[in-house]
Amino acid sequence: MRHASAIKQDLAVLGALTEVGLNADPADSARIRALAAELEGMNPTPEPARAAALLRGRWRLLYSNFSLQRHTTMTRLSLGVLPDDPVEVVELYNEIDPSTGLYDNIIHFLFEDGTPGIQVMAGAYEVEDDSHIDIRYYEALVIGPGAPVRIPATGSRVSSLKTEVTYLDDGFRLVRGAHGSLYILERLDSAPMRWGRDS
Repeated sequence: MRHASAIKQDLAVLGALTEVGLNADPADSARIRALAAELEGMNPTPEPARAAALLRGRWRLLYSNFSLQRHTTMTRLSLGVLPDDPVEVVELYNEIDPSTGLYDNIIHFLFEDGTPGIQVMAGAYEVEDDSHIDIRYYEALVIGPGAPVRIPATGSRVSSLKTEVTYLDDGFRLVRGAHGSLYILERLDSAPMRWGRDS
């Protein structure tokens, strides 16, 4: 049996080659699914949704199969909350702080003129059971030129996202969501940055 570290390395490489899934072909996707299932069978954390110390921190998305597009709009990225401005996705992150329930999705992007910006879907989560969490987003925030733009997420197309943490250790996390979605993330820091959303 292969060691978990080797599988995680393969997943990280494939995530980079497919640009976090933006350019994944069917063969890439099948390989990633197989590796993810293999790694999930080695999950060292028996109650991952309750493992606060392991969940806490700043996570970078390595791969997602959930209809990501490099060139998209803020409306699509914010689940229908923000205006339909075209943007180019650069990097995606996740911030978790179990002590407060904070669960933010962060997207670094470029406006059409090349100006960088950050979009934050500010959210909170609750533990459903040993492996499932329920995420609710309550505000969309855009950090860029000028003052931050904040819009309540009352217009979001998705009011609640129930997800399953299927693998978790001190630096790697696999998450399964609705409609067969898979997210693979690596922890960059054990403390969330909060991205200035409370400023």
